[in-house]
Amino acid sequence: MRKVKINDIVEAIHILTQIIPIGKVLSYKDIAETLGIHPRIVGYAMKKNEKPIIIPCHRVVGNDGSLRNYSRGGPRVKKQLLLIEGVEFDKNDRVKKSFFTSIKEIINDP
Repeated sequence: MRKVKINDIVEAIHILTQIIPIGKVLSYKDIAETLGIHPRIVGYAMKKNEKPIIIPCHRVVGNDGSLRNYSRGGPRVKKQLLLIEGVEFDKNDRVKKSFFTSIKEIINDP
C-alpha cells in the first residue's frame, strides 16, 4: 500500500479550491470530507498557498460561514475579496448560506 505524502494532499486541496466558482464558497469541512481528511489539514494547505489568486483560498470558510484566517492579510482582506466577488455576509459577519456550494454541486454542474 502506497503511503500518501502531505504534499500530494496539499496539491489535491489546491486543485479542489481552484474549481470553486467566483461568488461561491466551500467549507473546510466539505473539502476535508471529499478527501477523507481532517479539516485542519485543509487549513494547513490554505496557509501553504503561495498563489492566492490562482488558488483562491479566500473562498474557503468555516462551516458556519466564519472567515477564519487568511494568510495574505487576515480576515479583513479575505472579506474584501469575497465582497468584490459578490458574496454577502449576515449581521454576524458570516457568509450567508446561499453563497455556499459543495464539491458535488460543482462537479454535477453542467
